[in-house]
Amino acid sequence: MKYPTFEDVKKARETLKDVSTSHWVQDDLFTWKWWLLLAATFLPWVIWIKYRDKERTLEILCYGLLWAILASATDVIGGESLLWGYPDKLLPMVPPLFPADISVIPVSYMFIYQYTNTLKRYLVFSLLLSGFFSYIVEPIFIKLEMFALHNWAHTYSFIGFFILSLIPYYLIKKLTIKK
Repeated sequence: MKYPTFEDVKKARETLKDVSTSHWVQDDLFTWKWWLLLAATFLPWVIWIKYRDKERTLEILCYGLLWAILASATDVIGGESLLWGYPDKLLPMVPPLFPADISVIPVSYMFIYQYTNTLKRYLVFSLLLSGFFSYIVEPIFIKLEMFALHNWAHTYSFIGFFILSLIPYYLIKKLTIKK
């Protein structure tokens, strides 16, 4: 049995890129789903800029950027592992759920971080938001055919969202302790 070489992988990726771009032009670009993804990329940040705690902007922004990194990495790993998938993309060359990973999810948790002043309140609201994303948003996106579960369940997403919410909270709290 001949194992694939790097060149074989490169050719397969080139084919995938061509198919993906063709699909994006034919099925995604300028559809209502594409406009929804575009709005989801920018609108949360516009809202955050308007309602952010201006005295804590850097702290909250760092928290959100950590969330965006975690969400993007998790999404790439899950997508590449075929645990879930996204039929629609904003752009053909970026991860499919880029708008959620860098905008909707981090900004939503940024508001929780901003408006909760104790760990207990943060945990309660993080659990609620994790449930909202997992059990309400995900099923809606499945019905809209913008999200597909393959070898995954909403409960796994719930656990994942909640665990991921602890990481930026802990890191930012550790880095911003005032003496």
